[in-house]
Amino acid sequence: MVGFAVLGFKTLRNKLFYSAVSTKLLLGEEFGLNDKINSILAEDVSQKRVELLKQIDDFVKGSVSGKGFSPRVYSLIKIRLDQAFKEIPNTKVPKGKVKIWYIYNMGVIAKSEDKTIAFDLASSDIYSNLADFTKYIDIFLITHPHGDHLDLKVVKEALKNGVMVIVPGDKVLFDETGQLIKDDKGEDLVSLIKRRQGIDSENFISLKLREKTMVRGVEITVYPSNHINPGLSEDPNSIAPFPVTWYYVDLSGVTILHMGDGDYRFNYQPDFSRKKVDVFITHNADPKTNDSLVKLVPNAKTILPLHTWELGHGPGNISNMDYKNVLDDYANGYYKGVGGKIRFMPMIWGESLLF
Repeated sequence: MVGFAVLGFKTLRNKLFYSAVSTKLLLGEEFGLNDKINSILAEDVSQKRVELLKQIDDFVKGSVSGKGFSPRVYSLIKIRLDQAFKEIPNTKVPKGKVKIWYIYNMGVIAKSEDKTIAFDLASSDIYSNLADFTKYIDIFLITHPHGDHLDLKVVKEALKNGVMVIVPGDKVLFDETGQLIKDDKGEDLVSLIKRRQGIDSENFISLKLREKTMVRGVEITVYPSNHINPGLSEDPNSIAPFPVTWYYVDLSGVTILHMGDGDYRFNYQPDFSRKKVDVFITHNADPKTNDSLVKLVPNAKTILPLHTWELGHGPGNISNMDYKNVLDDYANGYYKGVGGKIRFMPMIWGESLLF
């Protein structure tokens, strides 16, 4: 796996992209695939949907270029997110409902009748206008300080737009490799980021742990967790030292649980089994890990398995990022395990679902 950088993730940038999208390199294939995505809705559970996801796998794998990807996959992301950017402010959500857009990686935007929140909007090097989404959100929740989840450009623009930005409350310090790790002797993450980035805003905060907190009329509960092991050890029982927060949010009566890159193993026993979970946003992993997540959150009505095709991780991680990995757990719109009782809805950049 690609190494983690200080307050950021070492992404594999394609310097050709933004010059390419302004030239004739935006070929018809991307537009044709976009039209097909628009014609087969995210809630479609037919074989057409499965074949579409496989087609996207083939498209991205066919875009591999050296240690990165060719401009055509970036152009498809741009088309998809440009579309979402137009949809979000113009969408009126009925009372008691929530619409969720998949943006990129673990980034989503959830909109109710009167509030809009976002999780983990990051990777503005993939989509240059990403920070502009913050014009339309009230609360921005960030699960952990890796660059594919915490993007300082997006954070600063969000604060400029008056958004309440929430990050984990862990104490952290830099280890000998320059990575931020949890340490009780360290500095709290909010203070560290403010100090190093020159941020002076009362809207940049963390929340009390495992307590319901009202933020701008939205109920949020924070669950400190551990990061999934990013290949730092061959021991499957090892725990990565990076700070991660799970967020449980009640947005107009629709409850969302977002795990970021969290592990299913906690240093305490969380109470998810007793909670109403309408939408469980997971870091899709292998079936064994997914089974453990379902046991931890047995009442989930719908799982959105994300962290698909995060290009910054590079082509070397294709088997962990592609839709084939997701479809291993998919059966006609449901999760294969636990008797097929939980909706399992893979999403594509820019798509939305109403809950």
